[in-house]
Parts: sequence; C-alpha cells; structure tokens
Amino acid sequence: MANLALGIDTGGTFTDGVIFDLDQKAVLTTTKVETTRHNLTLAINRCLDNLVDKLQNEKQGRYDIRQVKMVSLSTTLATNAIVEGQGAEVGLIQIGFEPTAGLPTPYFSVIRGGCTIKGRFKEELDLKEAEAAILAMKDQVDAFAVSGYLSIRNPLQEIEVGELIRSLTGYPVVEAHQLSTDLGMQERTVTAVLNARLMPLITDLMNSVKQGMERLQIEAPLMVVRGDGSLISEKKAREKPIETILSGPAASIIGALTLTGVQEGIVIDMGGTTTDVAVLRDGRPALNREGAEVGGWLTRVKAAKITTIGLGGDSLIQVSRNAVLKIGPQRVFPLSWIATQYPYLNDELAIIEPLDYATMDSHPATILTYIRDPLNMRLSTTENRILDLIREGPHTLHHLSRKLQKEIDLLPWQRLVNTASVHRASLTPTDILHVSGQLAIWDRRAAELGTGMLAVRHRVSSEDFVKIVLDEILYKLAAITYDRLLAEEGLKFNFSEQESGKYVIRKILGISYIGPDEQLSFNSKLNYPLVAVGAPVEAYFPALAERLQAELYMPRYADVANAVGTVSGKAIERITVLVKPGEGGGFIVHTPQERLTFVVYEEAIDFACKEGRRLVNEQAAESGAVDVETMLERQDRYSALTATADKNNPDQRIFIESIIEVSAIGRPWSS
Repeated sequence: MANLALGIDTGGTFTDGVIFDLDQKAVLTTTKVETTRHNLTLAINRCLDNLVDKLQNEKQGRYDIRQVKMVSLSTTLATNAIVEGQGAEVGLIQIGFEPTAGLPTPYFSVIRGGCTIKGRFKEELDLKEAEAAILAMKDQVDAFAVSGYLSIRNPLQEIEVGELIRSLTGYPVVEAHQLSTDLGMQERTVTAVLNARLMPLITDLMNSVKQGMERLQIEAPLMVVRGDGSLISEKKAREKPIETILSGPAASIIGALTLTGVQEGIVIDMGGTTTDVAVLRDGRPALNREGAEVGGWLTRVKAAKITTIGLGGDSLIQVSRNAVLKIGPQRVFPLSWIATQYPYLNDELAIIEPLDYATMDSHPATILTYIRDPLNMRLSTTENRILDLIREGPHTLHHLSRKLQKEIDLLPWQRLVNTASVHRASLTPTDILHVSGQLAIWDRRAAELGTGMLAVRHRVSSEDFVKIVLDEILYKLAAITYDRLLAEEGLKFNFSEQESGKYVIRKILGISYIGPDEQLSFNSKLNYPLVAVGAPVEAYFPALAERLQAELYMPRYADVANAVGTVSGKAIERITVLVKPGEGGGFIVHTPQERLTFVVYEEAIDFACKEGRRLVNEQAAESGAVDVETMLERQDRYSALTATADKNNPDQRIFIESIIEVSAIGRPWSS
C-alpha cells in the first residue's frame, strides 16, 4: 500500500488541498476552494470532500483515503492577521520595565519585578498589584500576554503572573519565555502579544481540520508548517501560533523546490493577501536568525528570510480624495465575488453618484459583511446597529449611512473590521482583471461600477485607471524582487524606498514618468530565474519576467504550491542552553525552563548537553517525529584579560559563556 499525505493550505482567499504519494514524491490530485472566513469548517470540508472524490474518480479506486499517514497544514491566516492588524484584543502585563517603542496592543500595564542578567530578581513580585492590573483590563480584552525583564534568565515571575491571570479570568495566556530564549525585550514582548492575538484564529482553523479528519475517519497525526518550513505538532501550534507566521510562504518555497527542482532562484508567491519573496541557494532558503518581521513588527520567531508585502489578488485598492492611488496592504472581498453571492449589491452600487463620494475620506463602494459578534468587546449603540443591519446580508456604506441617517465618514465601522467581526468588500486587483478581460469567473458589472468610482476620484477614465493599476502592481512586484536581492547582497536599505530607486524601477518597467520626450531608459537582467507560484501568477509574471529579463518557471500545480510544500518538510526542533559564570563563583545553567547553579564547569556543561538533548528529543516526540537524528553544537566564548592578551591562552582569558545548540531532525510520519 502507498503511503499518502494530505496537505492543506488555508489562505485569506483560497484553501488549497493536495494528496501526495510520499514514496513516489508525486502529486496525485489537487483542489482549490474559497476560504470561508466566517466559518472555516465549510472551506476545510469542501477541500477534503473534493480531494476524496477526485482521488477515487481520477485514480479509479487505486487509493484509499485511510492510507493517509500524515495531514499537514500551512496557513497565511496568522501572517495576514498581523499585516491587517486583526485578531483577539490582548492585555499585556510587563514586569519590571516600561515599553520603549510601540506595542501591538493599546492595553498594557507595568508592574514591579524583573531579573538581572544573572537571573536574580531585581524586585519581588507584588501579586496584589498584578491582580489590579489584570482586572482593570479584563473587560476590554480576549487574551493576555506576560513579559518580564530578562525572564529568559529566570521565568518564575512570568509563570506566577500567568497562573494568576488564568485563575482570575480563564482567558488564554502567553508567557514570553515560552516563545524565545533570545535577548531583546521589545521583540520578545511583541512576539508574546502577537502570539496571544493569534490563538483564537489558529485554534478555530485546527478545530475545523480535526473535525474534517474525524468525519472521513482519517487517523493520521495533524502537523503544521512553521515559518522556517519545518513541521510541528498540532499541540505545539495551538500553544505557539506565532510560529506559524510566514507558514504559507515557507511552505510555498518548499513546494516550489519540490515542483521545479530549482536549486538557485527567486521564489515569488502571490496569493490573495500577500506577495512573498525568498531566494533559494543550494536548494534551501536562508534563515533569519534575528527574527521575522511581519506587518512592521520585529519578532523573535525564527523563519526563512522572506520579504512580504500586502499585495495580492484581494488587496484593497483605494484612491484618496486628493487622487492618490494605494494598493494594499489590507485584504477585502472582491466586488465581483460578493455581487455573485448577493446580486442585490449591484443595485446598491449603481445608485451611488459622484457627489456621494467626491469629497469624503471613505469610499462608499465599500461593503460591510458580517463575520461574528465580538468576543468580549463592549460595542457602542451605532456599532450594534451596524451589526444588526448586516447580519442577514452585506450592504454598502452608502446604504448603511442612509439607514442610520449618519454621514458615511462618521460611521464607526473600523473597530469592527480590526477585530474581525466584520469584513469588507471593495475594489481589488481581481476586479481589475475582470474589467480588463483577463478573468471572467464572477460578476463583471460590480467590478466595473467600483472601477468607475475610483477612476473618477483619480481623475482619469476607467480604461486608463485599469492600466495604471496593472502598472502599479508590476512596479510593486519588481520593487520587492530588487529589494530582496539587494538584501541578499548585504545592503541595508530598500531600493524602492528611495525616490531615485522608484524612478529607475519604473524606467526599467517602461512605466512613463514624462511621456514620449523622455531622454533616458534603463535595462536590468536578473541572474537568478524567477519561480512564480500562487493563483494569479499567469496574469502578471510573464510580463514581469520579460521586462526584468529573467528566466521564468511557472510549474504545474503552481496554484497549489503551498499545499505541496506542507507535505514535503521535516520535523525539526531546536533548543539553546546557556552556561554562564555565576556572580560569586561557580556557573549558572539557563535552560528554557529553569535556572540551575553548579560549582564545577565540567559538571555544568555535562548537564547542559544532556538536558538539551532530553528537551529537544521530548519536543521531537511531541511533534510525532520518527527516525530522529540529534545534533549538538557548542560554542565557548572568552574575552582577553588585556588588549594584548592571547584569548587562546587559558591563563590570559576570562570565560564569558558557552552556547549549546541542540537540534533534532526526523520524519514527520511513520509507515
């Protein structure tokens, strides 16, 4: 019997599925269905049912779905939620330090406590102070995060506050030491907050997959792709959803490698919400060991070096009342799609006159769609009335303003969108492709109505507006490609953020700045091939490759490359243990779970190595890995006693630390 794997990629727009022969490394069948964000179970069930039906019909019953040895999941939902500023509202308790920069939540409190670099407490924790801070935020948030000063050296205070939050609220709690052993208070705090924000989202997704598996009697383990392309268990993904940021892009890189065999190239994955670019060298992407940056937030999550922008088939196209065009980063439903689901919306769009939107900030072609009621957030009277009006079906802002007798710009709908209670529909690149004739799957009339409104605001004809938008998309794709390649060469700036860089890129693409009398032209040649994957690639990448003089690969199954990547990865776990000199002599061992002291250095090192191996093998077992190989790397750091001393001479140096990194790599399925 063949060993099969079932891969699912849930994106903001589509949910892709693939059944893969693990022995032959071959795709057996695929499917693509719309992601139903208001009810993920619907999309997952459609995906699974399609795969089962196609497997039986196309392979004449030679395979049985019960042969599946592994179900693997990747998703862009976590990345998209961060990019779009959505997810649960999070209350943050900071122990022993004030915020030094922006935080991804407005709800935070600072209490006394914190550690020294050696792991001793600077101040004792006041649980009464912590209790007051927790109760003050309880009714405003859905989850909590706790971040203590240098808690990676001693996590006890974070653990105590986390237990107090659970006892007082019953809400999900994230403690920063659980996510990273790296220094960097701001980054670790941001990581903890974002992790808490994502918990309900990832839990809903995995519950939907598990229900679908049980319905089809699939008893295989559920694995999840994390940002470095490796696989983790369902349990760990529920606890640490932040590790799934860039999961979709990482899966697409692995999928592109599997589908093309290209070892050196530029992988570009264009989906519904984001476009992600990575460079393959020697058949693998480099890891960003400083931590992934998503949506402007630098985290401590180890991930592939991927540059992500909010550009996709469902990106929001806006034109300000000052005629400035902007595409993304927010994702919305295309007008053409939502009008297919609710045909009456064409009538609502058709009655909007230029006088209704010429001077206002809001775009009245925006349509609000009900997703769910907020979890714990208190709503205003008008917010409740908006939800009541759209609960039975979506409506334009123009329609809602008439019903509520309020100016469009005064309607309080933005907070409902930010908390994912409401989702918007508006003009997108998908609509532009309907107007241009490159796509014909949904309602073209709605796309034309939305295009006409924005063309008026941009002070051009609809025909010219379509060309301008398509050129702007090509510019963004070229800019992110150049920026990623320049970063690979070690440059510390983004070419596309410089006015001169913008000018040169547009010249290379043939997007005119002045007109027929231009005196300069530029050419560029990419030395690496472009590997384009994702649903909309055929609409943009042949033209992009031609203008950038690049070889182009658009492999078979490019539209489901992410799903292919989910079943092609390995289970990889990593643990870092530190050994540092003690304050009054001896040595301190810092593991991810505790702080221990030793008198003798060799005993400290021996314990650190054994404990590192035990912890990493324990994590690999939790991930369901088999045939596990463990590797240990040790780095001893010394400093010279004087400027002229020899660090290699034991008598002329001082011990700084020993860094012990232990990795476990295994197959994520058993035969």
